[in-house]
Amino acid sequence: MNIKIFLIFVILISCFSLLSASGLRSAIREKVDNIDASSELKVFLIAMLPIFELRGAIPVGILSYHLPYWKVIPLALAGNMVPIFFILLFFDFVTKLCFKFKFSRKILEGIFRRTRSKSAIIEKYEEVGLMIFVAIPLPVTGAWTGSLAAYLMGLGFWKSILFIFLGVCIASVVVSFLTLLKWIGAGIACVAIAYIFISEFIKKKKR
Repeated sequence: MNIKIFLIFVILISCFSLLSASGLRSAIREKVDNIDASSELKVFLIAMLPIFELRGAIPVGILSYHLPYWKVIPLALAGNMVPIFFILLFFDFVTKLCFKFKFSRKILEGIFRRTRSKSAIIEKYEEVGLMIFVAIPLPVTGAWTGSLAAYLMGLGFWKSILFIFLGVCIASVVVSFLTLLKWIGAGIACVAIAYIFISEFIKKKKR
């Protein structure tokens, strides 16, 4: 594939994904905003959601709810980590239950394939790889995907919790820094994502 065609393809896919995600995120955000609760609680709830996680909760808390970063970060950290305990504790039971039915088994197998394809760094470096995977604030990474990858790789429960938490802490620093930079931060994030896409394409071409 020609590099120019590839770049156009990446841009189109990215735009489509962002438009699709933004519609869903807007709908969820609207429901959260309608909750009769404090801004602090809303940040906590947003961080629990797999679509948003910490990387969505921090910008919303700082830019939309105008909360100080020193208050938003711990709220987002706590909200992001709460579902992870339950995922790692009960995912084995849920998986065995879902695999008894053809429809749910196919869905899970698709999720597993996608997760494995995105988690090579975890296979190579195990717990440290898990931390790095969660720390990178990209759409295909994060605590939710990291916990699923940790389960698939057979990593220990408490080690997974520890290294996912460390990754979330690193992500909180990165996201907060980019959020405080506003449009400059958004530009840096776009350049980083483009660099990763191009690097992955070049690696595949060399194989």
